[in-house]
Amino acid sequence: MPTNKPPKRESPNFLTCPGVPALSSPDSSSPAAPASDASLPKPYPPSLDAATRAPGIPVVLSRRRKGRNKPLLWISLALMLLVAIATGPALFSLGRAGVSAQSAKQAVTRMQTRMEARDFQGASRELDTAYTSLLTMKDALRGVGFWRDVPGIGTQIRALEDAASAGAETLDGVRGIVAVAAQIHDIASHAEALTGELGAGVDTSKSFEALTAQEKRSILSRLDAALPDMRAAQAKIDIALQTYERIPQNELVAPLRTALAPVTELLPKLKRTLDEAVPLLEVMIPLAGYPEPAEYLILLQNTDEIRPTGGFIGTVGKLTIDGGDIQRFEFDDVYNIDNPASGSWKEPAPEPMTTWLRVPTLFFRDANWSPDFPTSAETLLDFYVREVEIGTGARPQAPNIVLALNPPLFRELLRIVGPITIENFTFTADDYFDILEYQVEVGFLEQGIPRTQRKALISKLGDELMARLLKLPVSRWPELLDLLTRSLDQKQVIVYARDPHTLSRLDQLGWTGRALPARGDFIWIVDANLAALKTDGVMDKRAEYSLDATDPNNPIATLRLRYTNNAPGFTEYRYTRYRSYTRVYVPDGAELLSSNGAMKNDRVFGGRVDVMRELGKTVFGAFWSIEPGRTQDLVFTYRLPASVGRQIQEGAYRLDWQKQPGNDTAEWTMDIAFGKPLRSASPPEDSEDHGDDRYRFETQSLTDRSIDVAF
Repeated sequence: MPTNKPPKRESPNFLTCPGVPALSSPDSSSPAAPASDASLPKPYPPSLDAATRAPGIPVVLSRRRKGRNKPLLWISLALMLLVAIATGPALFSLGRAGVSAQSAKQAVTRMQTRMEARDFQGASRELDTAYTSLLTMKDALRGVGFWRDVPGIGTQIRALEDAASAGAETLDGVRGIVAVAAQIHDIASHAEALTGELGAGVDTSKSFEALTAQEKRSILSRLDAALPDMRAAQAKIDIALQTYERIPQNELVAPLRTALAPVTELLPKLKRTLDEAVPLLEVMIPLAGYPEPAEYLILLQNTDEIRPTGGFIGTVGKLTIDGGDIQRFEFDDVYNIDNPASGSWKEPAPEPMTTWLRVPTLFFRDANWSPDFPTSAETLLDFYVREVEIGTGARPQAPNIVLALNPPLFRELLRIVGPITIENFTFTADDYFDILEYQVEVGFLEQGIPRTQRKALISKLGDELMARLLKLPVSRWPELLDLLTRSLDQKQVIVYARDPHTLSRLDQLGWTGRALPARGDFIWIVDANLAALKTDGVMDKRAEYSLDATDPNNPIATLRLRYTNNAPGFTEYRYTRYRSYTRVYVPDGAELLSSNGAMKNDRVFGGRVDVMRELGKTVFGAFWSIEPGRTQDLVFTYRLPASVGRQIQEGAYRLDWQKQPGNDTAEWTMDIAFGKPLRSASPPEDSEDHGDDRYRFETQSLTDRSIDVAF
């Protein structure tokens, strides 16, 4: 039965699709020829429209391709999401850190401006802002996650973290400095208020003399109270510097190095300032008589008549300072202390004095026989108290500070205050010492002045000099402080304090004249003028040290002292033949092998060399005499101890050459053979001496010297 149904439409397949060639049946008798590449079906490009496609096929193929692309799309989206998750927080953290760093920089700039304007409260607020910003920066950098461990990028991030830490620690230390600055400003303002001079700044024309005793004590009290803050700031700056030094500068990109440059410049300056200021204040405050009065015994040493601690003690002074206020300042001839006690004084003199000075008894004037100033200072304090008690019948209060002053200090002080006229004598920096020496040695006789009063002129000059110094305006105080510290470094001034804490601080600064420890090789030449008048003033002194250390098991040293007496003869009241008992301090355990130049008396050679042990050193001592216009040598050859040889075997050599106070212009030379090339040396040799196995150096005796060589 016929039906009206449309014919059934079959879905095309690869067998019936006209777009695909018919394939032979598997059981066909004839084998199918391999289809060529040209005969293989080709996919339709997605751009073909429906009219060009075979019926049915395009739709199916198009749907299949869209299905294949969806996973790629999802993968791409997932990767983008992962990148965003990985970098987004890091970028946000870096942006936050950058904003915080900029905020800190601006706050520091404002802080500096406020400091210059002496607005210390405002400066403190800006400092807090900068400090908080750096902490925020450090916290933000922690949010970068694993990027801290990525090579290259991680280095920069860690450097920023260390810089933030160093900056925060620096500002924490600066907080103490700001507090101290505020204290000092308050001190100045307080002093001005007390004297009726109101104002925000310090009057640089004002002098120390203008302050009352109460004001001086108040200043010292506030400085003393500020010291703990300064010590805390010092410790924090040290920590900040250590943190900053961990930053790998050579691995940082240029912009980051530039950004860190202010820290590079600021930290060392802050450290140097605090390292100098804190110890100085720690000794200056007690030396200024706070909180307890300072009782000084002052020794005026004549370096033209050299003695172990600097010179013959011809004049003695007493100084009392209470809270910065000078209450007593006077000088006297040393013989006015010694002579009244001479009848009952029985202290035996050292053997060299007995032999070549013909003095059986040791008095105060000669009691600085030990070159170790603390040792001599204690002897002098003991002799002073006992001799004064014998002479006056009353036991004086023992001073607690001994201050030795040498002539170069007064020459420089006169350069600061200008010429001083006393009793028709005008003293200048160039001639004051010559005038004084003539007056106390010859002039007083011509003027009929009693011997006991011959040094009254020194006392009057000292009074006027002190008055001029106290009138110096504030603007010149730095000049005076610089002179004082330089004189202490060069041992023109030496200080001993009985208070252990103050003495320890003075020792750390190198201002006590204490014998240095021998940390390797060691030389200390100590002359003692014995009845040679003031002939040291015209002596040229040279010390030549040579060492053969090519065999570290047998290092042989030779020290040659070459002195020239430039005195014109015996007609000048100040000069004569040079007579000295000279001691040479060398490492403990050194063995004297030979010597040349020691004398039995002023004219006969062949004298003995004393070998002894003092101050933890081996000592060679000999007497010698040099006629006017003559040059003479005193030579010691000795074997260094095994400890020095072991240092050399381990590739290092150290020589400490200590200066004798008062010997300021001696020439020192050294020529040391090691038998192997030098790797480094401090101080360095001249360039023409580089490249061999010897160390050569020449210097003057103005300060102590330390030589370090590595090979």
